[in-house]
Amino acid sequence: MSKYDYVKRLAPDAIINYQTEDVDKELADLTGGLGVDLIIDTVGKKEAELDLRRLAYNGRLVTIVDVPSLDNVPMFDRGLGMDVVNLGGAHLSGNPYQQADLSRMNAEMLKLIANGDVKPLIEKVIPFDQIIDGLIAIKSHEVVGKLVAKID
Repeated sequence: MSKYDYVKRLAPDAIINYQTEDVDKELADLTGGLGVDLIIDTVGKKEAELDLRRLAYNGRLVTIVDVPSLDNVPMFDRGLGMDVVNLGGAHLSGNPYQQADLSRMNAEMLKLIANGDVKPLIEKVIPFDQIIDGLIAIKSHEVVGKLVAKID
């Protein structure tokens, strides 16, 4: 499945191909120059820094990879907000309450999946002995959806 087809399955209002289109121009056209209300950054620090410029007044950036530099970003003047999501942080924190909260979130997510309310986009189911190859494929950006390892 191509990345375009993957994104299309998510039913967005619009799709911008960052490799062939000017993201800033496309977002300005789509929003009448106002910017977007929410960006979830899964790319990294440099992209998150660009994303801060793409937000509308009172917009929010959620980053799950790295924290952007806030130098020269008028966060207060533009009413911007930012959330940093560190999924592994609960384990690293040593805080049993945070670890229990992560466990509850996982249980709720599994319920949503079981009920069909959330449909994970699974690209491929692999046998346990191919996990290393699967991780290499993920790291080299060959995987678009989710890989699921089957443990017999």
